[in-house]
Amino acid sequence: MVPGTDLVRLRLALTAFFALDGFVFAGWVVRIPAIKEQTGASASTLGLALLGVSAGAVITMTLTGRLCRRYGSHLVTVVCAVLLCLSVGLPPLTHSAVALGVVLLLFGAAYGGINVAFNSAAVDLVAALKRPIMPSFHAAFSLGGMVGAGLGALVAGSLSPTRHLWGLAVVGLLVTAVTGRALMRCEPLTPAGTGRAERDGAPRRLDRRTRALVIVFGLIALCTAYGEGRWPTGARSILRRTWAPRRAPRPSGTRCSRSR
Repeated sequence: MVPGTDLVRLRLALTAFFALDGFVFAGWVVRIPAIKEQTGASASTLGLALLGVSAGAVITMTLTGRLCRRYGSHLVTVVCAVLLCLSVGLPPLTHSAVALGVVLLLFGAAYGGINVAFNSAAVDLVAALKRPIMPSFHAAFSLGGMVGAGLGALVAGSLSPTRHLWGLAVVGLLVTAVTGRALMRCEPLTPAGTGRAERDGAPRRLDRRTRALVIVFGLIALCTAYGEGRWPTGARSILRRTWAPRRAPRPSGTRCSRSR
C-alpha cells in the first residue's frame, strides 16, 4: 500500500512533466518560421519535414508501452524528458529540409515516448486514488503550452532560434533533474484489476471488443499525432494570408481633368 504522501508527491511530479512537455513543444512551434527561413525550405518541403515529428511519435508510441512494462513508466518518463529537452535544440543547427526532418524524427520520438510514459503513470495514479484527476494533468500540459508560446513570442524578436531553443533545453533539463529525482523516489503503482496471470508474467489475451476499442483509439492517436505535426504549417499559411498587408485598390481614373 502506497502512503498518501507518496501519492501526492507522485501527482506533483507528473503534473510538472505534463507542463514541461507542453512548454517545450510550444517553444519549438513559435520558432518554426525562423527555422523555415534558415533552411530555405518551401512550404511543401517544410510540411514534409514536419511530418518527422508525427512519424517519430507514432513509431515510439508503439514501443513505449513495452518499455514501461519492463523498466517502469517512471524511468521511461525521465529518459524521454531528457531526450526531448536535448532534441528541441537541434532544429536551429540544421541548414536543409532533409536534416531538419531527421532531427524532428528524433524530437517526435522523444515527444511520443514521454506522452505514453507519463500518461501510463497517470492512469495508474487515477486508479490508486479512485478520483478523476486526469483532466488536471492535461490542464497542466495546456498551461505549459501557453507559457511556452507566450515566452517565445516575447523573446522571438531579441533572441535567435538557437539561443531560445537551447535556453528551453537548459530549463527543461533542470526541471527534469529536480522533478525526475522526486518521481524516481515514488514507488511504481500496480494497475488496478491486474489479474493473477499478469502478475505471473503471462500476458492476458484481449477479447474481440477490447481489441476493436484499442484499434479505434490507436487510429485517433494516429490522427492526433499527424495533426500535431502538420498544424504549425497550416496555421502559418492561414495567418500569412489573413494578416499579410494588402495593396490599396487602384483608382479607376488615373488623371483628373482641370476645368478652365
